[in-house]
Amino acid sequence: MDKTRLWMIGSVIVMVALVALGWVVGIQPQLDQAAAADTQTAQVDQTITANTAVLDRLKKDSANLPALKKTLASLAASVPTESANAAFMDELNGFAAANGVVISGWAIADGQPYAAPAAPAAPVASTGSSAASTATPSPSATPTPAPTATAAPVPVAGMPPVVSPLITAQNFTVVPVSFTVTGGYTNVVAFLHAAQTGQRLFLVDGFSSGPASGGTGVDAKINGYTYVLTLPTAAAAQK
Repeated sequence: MDKTRLWMIGSVIVMVALVALGWVVGIQPQLDQAAAADTQTAQVDQTITANTAVLDRLKKDSANLPALKKTLASLAASVPTESANAAFMDELNGFAAANGVVISGWAIADGQPYAAPAAPAAPVASTGSSAASTATPSPSATPTPAPTATAAPVPVAGMPPVVSPLITAQNFTVVPVSFTVTGGYTNVVAFLHAAQTGQRLFLVDGFSSGPASGGTGVDAKINGYTYVLTLPTAAAAQK
């Protein structure tokens, strides 16, 4: 092999090495940086899209802010953060006057921590047994096929109560309330409807009526509950 050929082979090897070195040192880092920049751009685009959705929602909420404040005020009046018994009785007296009845007595017990209602249990299945017949069949009678056994129905539990994990014994208080009203029965029913649909949330738990002691209309005893919501303090909210 002559020297010219050796020089040519050597030159080719050097050029290949230079190209490889240029790729490793110059081109590959640039490609890696470009790929990293594309990834960062995609992440930024996703962040911008998410922030835009949040901003749009905030703009919508801001436009609905007056309605939201009105709803909040209504809910706060329905379940206040303090007992507000005097205001509740004033409301009941207003309903009584509007419906022609008189509240002759009332009592408000101490509030009790809320306890979630338990789901109703399934009824116990009854197991009945039929007595065996002691009659002797006639020899000439045609045998009667035995009746097919019917499976006993499986008891099913009742509808579970609707509960919320946000309502607990620590932040919700149940206040028992009872009072007696006197008036015409129709008037008492109208008063009861007004009491259940008034500003303060009032759940009727018991109702009984009888002839009025005064001889006109009925005396109706009403039992129920009002509720108080305890909001967390600023210190507790920061924990």
